Amino acid sequence: MAVFLGSSIQYRKVGHSYIKRMGLVFRLEKENTKEEVILEVSSQLKLFKDVKLVDKVSRFLVEPSLHFAIWDYGEPEDKYPVWLIIGSEVDDTGILYSEYGFDFGNWGLIKLSDRPFHFGMDSQWYPTLEGAFLDSWMAE
Repeated sequence: MAVFLGSSIQYRKVGHSYIKRMGLVFRLEKENTKEEVILEVSSQLKLFKDVKLVDKVSRFLVEPSLHFAIWDYGEPEDKYPVWLIIGSEVDDTGILYSEYGFDFGNWGLIKLSDRPFHFGMDSQWYPTLEGAFLDSWMAE
């Protein structure tokens, strides 16, 4: 969760405890822990209607790793915490979890080879893990 602090004119230092988006600065109340991300992934998997799809997703799960992805619609230094939770080197595809994705979704599709990660376009973000996975090459 983030708390609005003001404009970027008022706050110059933006790091792990502060984020800046579109000239506005927010203080992070707390970042997700790895354990919280694992619980979120588990709760999403329980929502899947197809057991075979859960098995397929499980093959691509990776140990969650924290990264800071570039927000493409702001200043070059605008970065936000994201967790890589699914990856396929063969398809060069990954799925990120972030509370700082687009308003309608916390699950984003990315190219694993694009480092550092970028948030990309809004069409790459989904309200559910199932939706993100089904739109990826891994689901084929």
